[in-house]
Amino acid sequence: MTLAGGGDACAQAPQEETQNRMVAKVNGAPILVSDLKQVAAAQAQVIRQQFADDPTKLEKEMAAVKLNALDTLIDCQLLADEFYKLGGVMQPEFLEQDLTQIIQMAFRGNREAFMADLAKNGMALEKFRELRERMIIMNVMRARIAGTVKVTEEEVREHYEKNLRRWSGPEMVKLHTVTISKTTADARSVAESVHTKLVAGGDFAEIARKSSADSHAARGGEWKWIYLSDLTGTVSEVVLSTKKGEISEVIEQLDAYIIVRVDDRQEGEPKPFESVKAEVAKSLMEEVSKERIEKRLIQLRAAADIQRMGAE
Repeated sequence: MTLAGGGDACAQAPQEETQNRMVAKVNGAPILVSDLKQVAAAQAQVIRQQFADDPTKLEKEMAAVKLNALDTLIDCQLLADEFYKLGGVMQPEFLEQDLTQIIQMAFRGNREAFMADLAKNGMALEKFRELRERMIIMNVMRARIAGTVKVTEEEVREHYEKNLRRWSGPEMVKLHTVTISKTTADARSVAESVHTKLVAGGDFAEIARKSSADSHAARGGEWKWIYLSDLTGTVSEVVLSTKKGEISEVIEQLDAYIIVRVDDRQEGEPKPFESVKAEVAKSLMEEVSKERIEKRLIQLRAAADIQRMGAE
C-alpha cells in the first residue's frame, strides 16, 4: 500500500535535512548549507550583471564565490561578534539604502526583476536582508580595522619602483588567432579539436585559413601590433598570462571560441613618478589596509572556536 503524497514527502525530507546540515560553527553560532547557498546567490546577483557579456570571467567569478563562501561567512561571523562587542548597532535605514542601491545597480531600479531573481534562487527577502546585514557589518568592521592610513613620499616612491609594470604605458602584442563561431555545429568540440592540433605543432596559419571565422583568417590568423588594452577583457587577461610563443587555452566569448598564439610583446615605458604619484599612493594605502585587516582576522580566527564540518 502506498500512502498518498508519500513519494513527495520522502523526496522533500532529505532535501530539507541537507539544507539544515551544519557545515561550520563559529563561537557556537552555526553555519548551515542553506547559508552557504544563499550568500553565494546574493553575491552572484551582482556578478551576473557585471560580467553578463564575458562568459569566461563570469564562470571564474561564480566559481570563486562558491569556493570562498564558507571562509566569507566565517569571517562575517567573527567580525559581527567584534562589532556587537564594541556596542555596534545596525540601523534599519542602512539596510534599506543598501537594498535600494543593489536594485539600482544590478537591476536598473526594477524592483520586480529583483524580487523575481530572489524567487528564482529560492531566497526570501528577509533572508536576503539578513545576509546583506552581515556583509555591511563586515565592511564597517574592515573599515574600522584599516583605520586612517598615512604614507610618506619615500614609501610611495619605493612602492612605485617595486611595481614599475603597473605604472607603465600600454603593452603591445603581436598575435595569431583562430576563431570558431558558435553558429558552427558542435562549436565547443570543434574549438577543442583545433586547439589540440595547434598544441601538437600544427601549422597555425594553415589551420587559421581553413577553420577561422574572424577577419584575420585570410592572413593565416596574423594580427599587426596591437595594444593589449584594445583587446576585450577576457582575451586581454589570457594574453597577459600567456608567454611569448605559447598557445592559449580555448577562450569562450559571447558568440565565439578563440585560440591565441602570442608571437611577440613590447612592454610600455614606465610613466614618470610625478604623473602617477596619486595613483601609486592610493594603491599603497589599499595594500596597507588589506594587511591590517588580514592581521586582525588572523588574530580573531586564532582566538575563536571554529569548527568546520565540510561544505560538501
